[in-house]
Amino acid sequence: MSRTFHHRFTLPAKCSIALFALLAFWLFWQRMPVVALVVVMVVVMMMERVLHSSYTLTADRLLIDRGRFARRREIRLSDIVRCTPMTGVFGLSHYLLIEHGAGRLTTVQPSEEAAFMQEIKKRQERL
Repeated sequence: MSRTFHHRFTLPAKCSIALFALLAFWLFWQRMPVVALVVVMVVVMMMERVLHSSYTLTADRLLIDRGRFARRREIRLSDIVRCTPMTGVFGLSHYLLIEHGAGRLTTVQPSEEAAFMQEIKKRQERL
């Protein structure tokens, strides 16, 4: 049975989306439509990544989807060496650093960090 965890919508992500949206509005106001359209595309990409990212745990794999424009990443649960909670710059964001394979690192931001880590441990014990 698979379990899906959704991406956390953090305060820095909200602020950056709002800031870029205001920048796009200002650029349209200043009659710079080409630059404004580029900024609007950046806002759409940011929103897509934040709203449609998910982390799915299957019987033997962790599937990381980072929106419709990014490729799905698969990590075997048996390859995961460590899952460490980390904090970002100034403590504004929290994420999990997953070490897998031969020193490869991946970051994830599930909405429920503790439940995500427990589920990984539980599924690794079953293997």
